Amino acid sequence: MTLLWIALLPLLGVLVPALTAQRGRSFCSLATAVLPATALVMTLLNVPALLDGEQLRFSATWMPELALNLAFRLDGLSLLFNLLILGIGLLIILYAHYYLAKDEPFGRFYAFLMLFMASMVGISMSDNLILLWLFWELTSLSSFLLIGFWSYRSDARKGARMALTVTGAGALHYWQDYCCWAIWRAASTWAMYWPAVTLFLPTRAIP
Repeated sequence: MTLLWIALLPLLGVLVPALTAQRGRSFCSLATAVLPATALVMTLLNVPALLDGEQLRFSATWMPELALNLAFRLDGLSLLFNLLILGIGLLIILYAHYYLAKDEPFGRFYAFLMLFMASMVGISMSDNLILLWLFWELTSLSSFLLIGFWSYRSDARKGARMALTVTGAGALHYWQDYCCWAIWRAASTWAMYWPAVTLFLPTRAIP
């Protein structure tokens, strides 16, 4: 259940700026940082288990007719990316608090940033090919919105369109790769059974 909350907290954080923006920038910035900071702490609390070689996974029935589960995992690679995504994201919230002009919609910027962070955390932890694709598409949307935040600038609009094109092309290649994966496995499955990447963490078989 802990893994589910690590993935969901940044996504729930998208709503926080909309609910707190009217109370001022300082309060909104602090409130926005609470959920990703909590997800970061929860990630760090799982480090001892990973160092012991445990394979941390969460799975719940999502669409049983399609044999599709809501599945997340935390291994050495996803741990590294979670620390980068959540840690740097919190620093960006702090930086944006002072960087954005007084007349700029800081609440909207924070919402776009939280959506991007949630998408990236979802990608790093997904243990399901469909779930991975959904978070990838969320990354496409959030990067488009985030880069195009200053929509009155032509370079921002151009960069946003380029980001959408690149991530959209990546999604097409993703499905092409999945077809090769399914053929190689000679079975139709959405699960990702790749061995956990431990990045120098010790591994131990779990009975």
